Amino acid sequence: MRIDNALARMKPLTREIFLARRLDGYSYAEIAQKTGLSVRGVEKQMARALVQLSRFRSDA
Repeated sequence: MRIDNALARMKPLTREIFLARRLDGYSYAEIAQKTGLSVRGVEKQMARALVQLSRFRSDA
């Protein structure tokens, strides 16, 4: 599956944050508390994940 390949290419923290938000439904504040990052740090990681997924999609 293509999304599995894209997720596998992400850095572990980026993948963890993306999955926590999109699959588990955690808020950015909850993810920040869980990971020790600031909310802004979580936002940056989500942005990074979305860019990587869009690149992977356009490459396919």
